[in-house]
Amino acid sequence: MSDEVHIDPSWFVWPGLPDDGPISLVVVGDSTAFTDHRGPQLPTEPGLYPNVAAAHLSSLLDRDVDPTVLARPGWTVRDAHRATTKDRHVMFDVLANAHGVVLGIGSFDHAPGGIPAPVDAVVPYLRPSAVRRRVRKALTAAYPWAVKATGHRFHRTAPTEFVRLYDLLLTQVRGLTRGAPGVSLGPVNHRARYYGDVHPRRDAAEARQFEVARAHGYATVGGREHVEAFEDDLNPDGIHWHTKGHEAVGVAIAEALHPMLTGQAPAPGVPGAPH
Repeated sequence: MSDEVHIDPSWFVWPGLPDDGPISLVVVGDSTAFTDHRGPQLPTEPGLYPNVAAAHLSSLLDRDVDPTVLARPGWTVRDAHRATTKDRHVMFDVLANAHGVVLGIGSFDHAPGGIPAPVDAVVPYLRPSAVRRRVRKALTAAYPWAVKATGHRFHRTAPTEFVRLYDLLLTQVRGLTRGAPGVSLGPVNHRARYYGDVHPRRDAAEARQFEVARAHGYATVGGREHVEAFEDDLNPDGIHWHTKGHEAVGVAIAEALHPMLTGQAPAPGVPGAPH
């Protein structure tokens, strides 16, 4: 008797949309997914890009589309990878049941770096509280100065590390979703005082991100090209989009997903699928 395990090759192919019931759209993102020009919004706010994308897809497919957003402020590719490999709810209750995925990760990674990320990570653990508050205040004041003093050379996440982790994230998400259709959303364009009022090498960072995404079969939606016309109406923080930007991005995401969801374009498939 052979101990060899045989797996049906059809398991490696995305099975397509169900015949009935709502379609699940999962967005893995950062604060861009829930913040507009007025500030953070409730998940049900219709003007946020995940809800715009779901509504536009619903119209295109003539089906109900339910969006689920997995996002936290300042989430990086490392945080997203950790959530998709360690959080059982995220893995098996959410992503395993997704029919479409949006990876809205990268904006924080590609932001200009001033204070090293490990320093930021230690601050919440400082005690007593008065010391923690003073340190945080000092770091916040120093950050834009540090960005300018270093010539804007650094990112929050080093480019090579971002590429490594983004590749791992895509591999994990493709496996959990059985290769369901996916979109990579590019980073925002910062005009924030906190980042020294500049965002150099943003386009190069997006290009690296999209190169990895396309290698995994994901469609791409630029985080700047759809919002540039509305950049004078950004949130006062200089980072988060006006609802007009959310609308443009959400529609673009839906248009990118639609061909894969309907079989007009190939879905990414499961990594390592037999040929």
